[in-house]
Amino acid sequence: MKRIIISHEARQLFRSGAFRALLLMVAGAVAFAAWSGQRSIDRQVEGANAAIAFEDGRRGKMRADTEQYQAQVAAEGGEYQFASAQHAPGAGPPQGTNAGVVGSTTAKYLRMPPTGLAPFSIGQSDIQLSYVPVSMNPTMYITKDNELENPVNLMTGSFDIAFVVIFLLPIFILAISYDLLSSEKERGTLAMILAHPISLRELMASKIIARAGVLLAGVLVLGIVALLAVGTNLNLADTWARFSLWMAATLLYALFWFAMSVLVNVYGKNSAANGIALAGTWLALVVVVPTLVSLLATTLYPAPSRMELTTAARQAQTEAESTYMARLSEYYYDHLEFVPEGDERAMDFLTVAMANRNAIEKAVRPLYDGFQSQLNLQESLVQRFQFISPAIMMQLALNEISGTSADRYEHFLNQAYDFRVEWSEFFTVKFLQRAPLRPQDYDQLPAFEYREEPFATVLMRLVPSLLGMLVLLTGAILIPFLRLRRYQVATS
Repeated sequence: MKRIIISHEARQLFRSGAFRALLLMVAGAVAFAAWSGQRSIDRQVEGANAAIAFEDGRRGKMRADTEQYQAQVAAEGGEYQFASAQHAPGAGPPQGTNAGVVGSTTAKYLRMPPTGLAPFSIGQSDIQLSYVPVSMNPTMYITKDNELENPVNLMTGSFDIAFVVIFLLPIFILAISYDLLSSEKERGTLAMILAHPISLRELMASKIIARAGVLLAGVLVLGIVALLAVGTNLNLADTWARFSLWMAATLLYALFWFAMSVLVNVYGKNSAANGIALAGTWLALVVVVPTLVSLLATTLYPAPSRMELTTAARQAQTEAESTYMARLSEYYYDHLEFVPEGDERAMDFLTVAMANRNAIEKAVRPLYDGFQSQLNLQESLVQRFQFISPAIMMQLALNEISGTSADRYEHFLNQAYDFRVEWSEFFTVKFLQRAPLRPQDYDQLPAFEYREEPFATVLMRLVPSLLGMLVLLTGAILIPFLRLRRYQVATS
């Protein structure tokens, strides 16, 4: 009997013009979201390539100048010399021989590679660039182009597949399941169906299986098509493992909303009331609660202001410029082995500028670390309150699976901060030694290679969200199916 009902429900769905239109809407939304997500990732990749090419081109020009100078020295005889920093081209060795000039005027762009599923969930990558500049400038310049004002942005952003799953998929599910029992009851056919050898629970389960099977099969097909269309690194097991987790999370989320439809049908009065109740539930769990959690996070742990960082940096710079000799002495104290004799140390404005930057770094870095701590506290609060909203859990899970989570970005920034020390030290040592850069020295510049987190670490961060959705789903299923024994079949 259950097979007959499932088959009947599936045929009825496909015969319905409204359901076919609904499937087309789902397919169209996924297609547009996939294109939008891919476009966002492509913009970042293009921006990274352009920035890298520009800085490499500047260093390439400096290296070409040193090659020409080296050839000139070899032809004419003489000594390969260290150039003094100049504001304009002039006589003497080219500026490319001065490590301080090269390190101060050019940057090394570091890139966090996107995962194979990056276009599926943009996350915060539209406001936190996946490529950052590293130079001899203070740490804050690494993220100066990022937006720090709202790191708990769960409600806005790019139209990607994650948006379709979190916001639109529940609406599609509720549209085909809000009247599971109420329509039969209103037509007077529910009592006739139950006269056959089938219980009310079996009837409800059969109806849900038919609808969920059809819709989720369509979602799976669309997901695979989207992966083949906009996914990358399809030859890697990591991509397919992430896609499997993505589909598992989507399955839990979709089944939760089917369970909510059953719950409302069991306790509801009629189809109209069911529709209103489910619409209110969607609004509360997907829109209102995440917004309140975001407001709570930003209220308890106020978001840092970019203006405060800028003001602190300017104050440090003003102080450094007014007491430049003291800052210069402090700078040389950090590099005792390179202290020149006599008054020579105060003759090079570039040394003074480097000392000023060092002072700014020392003044601003604690403030910057405090700001980052505030952001981490906000993220931690959202993590704790995620269990009251399946939308928050789903957003966190999909960002984590797609590699666009705040934790992965912080992992990338920590590597960037460490590399900045290595990059700055390379040029600082050669500059203070007054060792001229030769063409072959450009081949020895520090190289950066992003170290991906172990997949086990990603899974550990993902487990709370998936378990939370599983618990919500279990409760949403058990409550209505236990209640079905007292469901009033006939209207009075």
